[in-house]
Amino acid sequence: MPKDPPEIRLKDLTRGKQPRFFDVQGVDELLSITMGLAQELWAVKERLAAVEALGQAEISAAAVEAYEFSDEERAALDRERRQFIERIYFVLRESETPNAG
Repeated sequence: MPKDPPEIRLKDLTRGKQPRFFDVQGVDELLSITMGLAQELWAVKERLAAVEALGQAEISAAAVEAYEFSDEERAALDRERRQFIERIYFVLRESETPNAG
């Protein structure tokens, strides 16, 4: 019976110089950002499908469009948005080189 693979932590993956697959500067970073966005989008699509399945009769597209968040909900979403941006653009921060001089 095969063993489960060992747990891999993000820190383990980001040690040292990252491999480059394209010679043109920025292409690897752009591809990484695109893949991050694709992962995030798919997670949202799955959650939306679950919400729609749970509330087929009670939840309409018009009700979703008309919904207004409370101040607390808006603050929580703003925090989540900042975290989302940090996750997606992590690769750009990691690839920055300090200015010489």
